[in-house]
Formats: sequence, structure tokens, C-alpha cells
Amino acid sequence: MARASVAKDHAKILARIDLRIEAGEKVAIIGPNGSGKSSLIKLMMGEYRHDPSVKGSFVRIRGTENWDIFEVRKAFGLVSSDLQVEFMKDMNSLDAVASGAYGSIGTNRSQKVDEDLRAKAMKALEDVGAAHLSARKVCTLSTGEVRRVLMARALVNRPEALILDEPMTSLDLIGKGMVMQAMRSVARGGGSLVLVTHDPSEIFPEVERVIMMKDGRIFLDGGMDALSQKNLTSLFDLPVRLRRIEGRYLAWS
Repeated sequence: MARASVAKDHAKILARIDLRIEAGEKVAIIGPNGSGKSSLIKLMMGEYRHDPSVKGSFVRIRGTENWDIFEVRKAFGLVSSDLQVEFMKDMNSLDAVASGAYGSIGTNRSQKVDEDLRAKAMKALEDVGAAHLSARKVCTLSTGEVRRVLMARALVNRPEALILDEPMTSLDLIGKGMVMQAMRSVARGGGSLVLVTHDPSEIFPEVERVIMMKDGRIFLDGGMDALSQKNLTSLFDLPVRLRRIEGRYLAWS
């Protein structure tokens, strides 16, 4: 839950955000590039702090305003482009996935990586069609392959919430299908899921709520009936056509 504004380098990047996401919700956050979607995720993950000079401003994560960021990282499985850059290091994919159990970037000697955790990491890789990458160094993988590894990392710890910031970027049709399958499986399992995207076609049938972002503000927050041609046209400032086919959306301008 948040009622907050965020400033970075003296520029306001989120303004008067008033938002509550309950456990178990399946939410899509949609908006054009630069609208504040990724900044909102960083606020939700505890990476960005709200501006305390704004009267009434607060952020609660997992029900508290006093959180440990490492506990947040373990509780929320995250896939994002920023995280992908951090993982382009000399570690193999299996260790990268196992590190999701600790919310860390790779594993270290103080962390217990036993056979049980390795088996869970391998199963998570299998679930996203990336078991063949387990021994490969992350720094040698393609962008799409790394995205699959990060998806497996997000799932290895059976997270309270799966937070996906543009998860389909750089994936081919096979990769998109596997990531989509993993997302839908989490959604059906009752876990919370937050999908950030600029493309309605990535919104899958289990999503129940759509939050539209524009210019660092929440433009609209409602049920799936809010995902309409009229609202998308206003959101993107150009004519948008929308069709729904077999529970999926297709949008073009």
C-alpha cells in the first residue's frame, strides 16, 4: 500500500501515487515508455523511497512501513531489465537461479546451496524451458536466454508475489510462450502477480485488474473492462484499436 511521491535527482518521477494491492491479486500495470511504471515497481520493492516532505506520504510493504529490503527481495520474485544487467557476470545459470532463495545477486559461501536447493533451481529452469542452460555462464547467454533464467530465479523460492517488469522483451515466440505459461501457472496457483507492460497483448486471461500509468501518475485503476479502445487512446495519445481474441488482447494504432 502506498500514498507517495518520489523524486530522483531533484526531478519528481512519481506524483501522488495512491495505490493498494492486496495479497493474491493479479494486476497489469500498463502505460507508455517513461510513464513511471518501472519506478512504481522500485517503490513497491523498497528500492525507491518516498518523499517524506509530502504530507501524509507513506509506503507499506507486506503490511509494514519498516521492512528489510533483503526479506522483500526473497518474498517477491522480480524479473526486470535492471536486474538482468546485474546478473551479466561470471556465474552459471543454476547458481543464478539458486540465488533467488536468498534475494541476492549470485550465491556466496555464507549461503547454503544444498542438493535440495539445486534440485529446485533445476526444476525452475525446466519450467521455463531453460534446463539446457544450467551449466552455461550467464555472461555468455543471449538476452532472451538470460530473461528465462531470471524468470526461473523469480520462481525458485515460491514467492508471495511475482513482479514482472516487461518480461517479454527480447524473447522469441517460444520464449514468450514459456514465460506466459509460467506466469499463468503462478496466477492460477493463487499467488500475487504484478505484470508491467506497454503492450496489451502480454496481458493474459487470469489478470483481474489494470492500472494505467501516465506522466508519473495513476491515470486509471479498474477492472478489465477499463482496458478499452477509448482509454488506451487517451493513455497513449494516439488512436488505438483493440480486439479480444480467446481471452487475449491485440492492440494497434
